[in-house]
Formats: sequence, C-alpha cells, structure tokens
Amino acid sequence: MKLLRPCEEAGSILDIDYKKLYRLGKRGILFDLDNTLGGRRPAQLAPEVTTLLDKLTKMEFRIGILTNRRIGTKDRVIVELAAKYPLRCRAGKPRKKGFLDILAQMDVPPEHVVMVGDRLFTDILGANRLGIYSIRIKG
Repeated sequence: MKLLRPCEEAGSILDIDYKKLYRLGKRGILFDLDNTLGGRRPAQLAPEVTTLLDKLTKMEFRIGILTNRRIGTKDRVIVELAAKYPLRCRAGKPRKKGFLDILAQMDVPPEHVVMVGDRLFTDILGANRLGIYSIRIKG
C-alpha cells in the first residue's frame, strides 16, 4: 500500500541529508519522540540530538514534535522540548487532526514539511495522508 511507503528511510536522524531537504523546498520538520529523537521513553536526549535540533533551527527549519505519548509534568524530555519547539502530545497519529494542529502552530503548509518517525502505521501513514514528505527511521 502506497500510504505505508515512506519517501525515504534512514538509520537514524543523524543520517538524513537535511541540506537536500532544504533544497527541495522543505521548511518544517516534524519529529516523533520515542525511537526517533531518543529511545523508548528517554530520560534525556543525547547531546548529538540536541545539537542537531539547534543546527536545524539555525538552517531556518521550523521544528515540531508530534508524539502519541501522554504528557506528564515529570517528563523532563517533553518539558524541555516544549520550551523550545511546538510539541503535540496525545497526537492521535495517524489521524489528521494532530498533524494539522501542529502545522498551524508551525505556520508551514504540509507540502513544505517532512515527518521523521519510526512507525509505519502512525508516523508514515499520517504524514502520507496529508502529502507530507515522510522519512522512516529504521534504527
């Protein structure tokens, strides 16, 4: 099924050619949290992940975090990310509403956005249904 086929695959977020995405006209990047920015429910993000997010912001990408995880005030990673980037918890992926809500916060249309995530039936399917360029992390 075409809706379950990502536009690209990568071993990790560090393997993606972000300069190429920028040349393709992409200006927003949505990241899934678990098993994409970090492991399963990471207690903190690796320094190279934080550095990458800062670098992408300096490249003028708008960054958003879209996760189906429930928010908790004790969840340090979510609190830290939400302080810097639009973040949508309990997004209900692959439903369109969570994607559309965060795109409105980022002020970027779907055709100029990339979704980076690990799950075909949530991240990739949801992105593809809206015409968002999808990259699956196979790590």
